[in-house]
Amino acid sequence: MDNNEIKHVQDDERHPYQAPANNMEYIPDIQKEMSPHRDNASPFTKRIKKGAGILLLASVIALAIGMMCHTGTSVKAGNDAQTAMETRISTTLPVGARLMSKDDHYVGGDMTITHTSPAKKAKMYIWDYAAEDGDYVQVYVDGKPLGEPFMIKNKPVVFDVPTVGEIKVVGTRDGGGGITYAVRYELNQTTYFNGMDQGGNNVYTLVRE
Repeated sequence: MDNNEIKHVQDDERHPYQAPANNMEYIPDIQKEMSPHRDNASPFTKRIKKGAGILLLASVIALAIGMMCHTGTSVKAGNDAQTAMETRISTTLPVGARLMSKDDHYVGGDMTITHTSPAKKAKMYIWDYAAEDGDYVQVYVDGKPLGEPFMIKNKPVVFDVPTVGEIKVVGTRDGGGGITYAVRYELNQTTYFNGMDQGGNNVYTLVRE
């Protein structure tokens, strides 16, 4: 065998699997061969995720309730507040004064209010002087409802009422701890801290002297 033949054989042995220059490498279509995505999470993992979702929902609800129940009105302290708690009447505390942080099952009574105001109508303010816990009342003037029942809050609601006649406040719903409320009459600049059970009422008889 001459040298040319030996060189040719060596070249062939050096590249026995060399593909032709124009041959393209084959790459399989992996995406087509892959099976559709499947949820391989274990039952335990699914329970954990479900529990976390329920806990998150409960937290959101609790936060919402807390925000609804929150009030920026602070409880009054001092001699005027103490006197008002004892007598249930005040001419010095401002409209919307809050005396307690929670209801105390106080049940008050009817009142007769005499005055010298010549006006035919005057403003009446009504609010919850304790906790905003879902108490509802309805106001009647001489036996006729002055609107629908509403939830009393620390922020006063204002009504225009006659200066002579009967104003009745009916407790339609007790949110817990009794229905505590205050009314202030513009005609005598006096606040009355009253209370009742659900279904009860307080009558304020307005008399001009």
